[in-house]
Amino acid sequence: MKRLLFTFLLISSNIILIHGNLHKKCCGDGQEIVEKNSQFTCEKVQNARLQENFEIEDFLARNRPGTCVEIFSGKTVATFQVKNDTKSVVKLEDHGEFFFPKCCPLDYRYNTTTHACEKEPGNSLGFLKMDSFVRVGLPECEIISDKILESQDVKMNGKDLILLKEMRILEEKYCVDSTLDGKLIVRICESDYQICSQIMCIHKCCPDGQSFINGANCRDTFTHGIDLTLTEAVLSPYDPFVLIHGFKPRIHRLSLQKYNYHVDRFGIFSAYQNKTESFDHYEVYNRSYCIEHALKHNNEKILLDQYLMFAESKEPPIAMKFFVTRWIKVVSCFFLILTILVYLLLPKMRNLFGKILLNYCLSTFLFFACLAVSQFYSSDFSDAMCRGIGFLSILSSIWSFTWLHIMCIDIWFSFGTPRTLSGPLQKKEWKRLLCYSLYGWGFPILWVAMIAVLSVTTIMPEAMHPIIGKRKCYLENSDGRPGNYSYIIYVTLPLLIQQIVNTILFVKTILYCLRIKADVERMNDSEKRTALNASKERLGLIMKLAVIMGVLFIFETVSSIHNFQGNIFTTYIEVVWDSINCLQGVFIFIIFICKKKVYNNICDKIPRMKARKISVSSTVTTQVSMQTVTGTKK
Repeated sequence: MKRLLFTFLLISSNIILIHGNLHKKCCGDGQEIVEKNSQFTCEKVQNARLQENFEIEDFLARNRPGTCVEIFSGKTVATFQVKNDTKSVVKLEDHGEFFFPKCCPLDYRYNTTTHACEKEPGNSLGFLKMDSFVRVGLPECEIISDKILESQDVKMNGKDLILLKEMRILEEKYCVDSTLDGKLIVRICESDYQICSQIMCIHKCCPDGQSFINGANCRDTFTHGIDLTLTEAVLSPYDPFVLIHGFKPRIHRLSLQKYNYHVDRFGIFSAYQNKTESFDHYEVYNRSYCIEHALKHNNEKILLDQYLMFAESKEPPIAMKFFVTRWIKVVSCFFLILTILVYLLLPKMRNLFGKILLNYCLSTFLFFACLAVSQFYSSDFSDAMCRGIGFLSILSSIWSFTWLHIMCIDIWFSFGTPRTLSGPLQKKEWKRLLCYSLYGWGFPILWVAMIAVLSVTTIMPEAMHPIIGKRKCYLENSDGRPGNYSYIIYVTLPLLIQQIVNTILFVKTILYCLRIKADVERMNDSEKRTALNASKERLGLIMKLAVIMGVLFIFETVSSIHNFQGNIFTTYIEVVWDSINCLQGVFIFIIFICKKKVYNNICDKIPRMKARKISVSSTVTTQVSMQTVTGTKK
């Protein structure tokens, strides 16, 4: 019954086309008819996949009576008539989705190797007649297979396509086009994954005819299909394949330098798992990966133009850790900037200790900033940029610990030696600061330079060879590289030595403090007592910071040796601990800035705050005076 109805409609349409002069297009090129307020007007076609192949266009603009055909509201093809007496436009008949199913846009041919379209002007497709409306591609199809045929192997009967050799009739969900070598391509929407048992299936991220433009935004391009020869991840790039279009889950970019994965000749995706130290295999129906062409550009130049591979983004606790801690790092950077600004604002605080603290805050800020940037944008990094961020992260982390170590050295030198309260040390502060700076900035640079040299040479054995920027933008540890202990050797060990020395200096300083405290009290020396109290306060601040850093570093040391992702309980412990570790900027602000003396100094420095402080003090004094007077009268 359906076949008879369609045949009758086709015959009726042909009669109208011959006797009703319907080969005229109602609107201009790239326009369609829409109905607004019971009137028909021409507007730009909203669906860019709908095209036309007409000689006579823009019939309505001539304001002559007669009939024409046009796309109606981006959905169907309809016949319209301009009445002779009123010149009004009326709709005569709706022909339904009467579009020719072409695989590529007009003036394009199909490339069977890349499954894409290439520009070639002229109508090379014999099936496509003049005065036709065209629908390009199969954007709603999930699985698309290609059949390369000769023109004599195919016959069109209305909207049906008959494959003569297979005795198969395609009623819908197909498209036809000519290939670059003059043959015929028929692309078919498959109903299930059964075809993947006969031919390799490849997952494509975007729908048919689309690719990524400036991010994960699928846009119509048609000229980029899937070129498997441009990626090493597919083991049989020259074999024919079927495309599975559209990738619903969240995805992240894969790189062969960072991950170990491949697609075999059966279309099975395999990825190496560090936890199990083996490959996990994903059947074709598992949407575990996809390939897509990505184009990223600005107004001046093209930033990215290549085929990339993506994997499904799952969010286990360890992934959620990075999602949370990167924002905590941003918060820490904010408080570190506040701390630096306060010390720059107040000259009284810029003594030798204040300058050391400024260097410490700056290095810690660089460390957290590098980690945050790498966690936000690592998927967009080139290999060179990833390595650069990795080396800078290592350098800034060693800078941070080294300046903390210098704080401990300075408090011991100023307060834990027999020269403690003698006075002349103040005159040599600039020399000490120079020595501290050479050590604080110079030693980490030399150390990281050594790591860089070792990373590009084969001097060290595999267990000690530093690897940076391969699977992550940092020095890889034994979790990611079983049997490689470079992180422990080049980062954990030197920082652990500094922490041990810090502890020894603290113990010696405290013991000396207790020994001289009684002497100062017995001598009743007010000047030395004041110096002692100031040094004790500074010692207390540094000890708070060192204890926090030390406890957090102990966990980092243990986690570099033991894998906390072994079970869900220890994984959550690592998430919580790392979140606390990333709050160092907040701790520094609380320890060194959130003090009454600092607040008073800021009030004295800023006139408005000072005026407010004076106003509040005057109000309180007046209230006290009034209460005193009232009490006296009573």
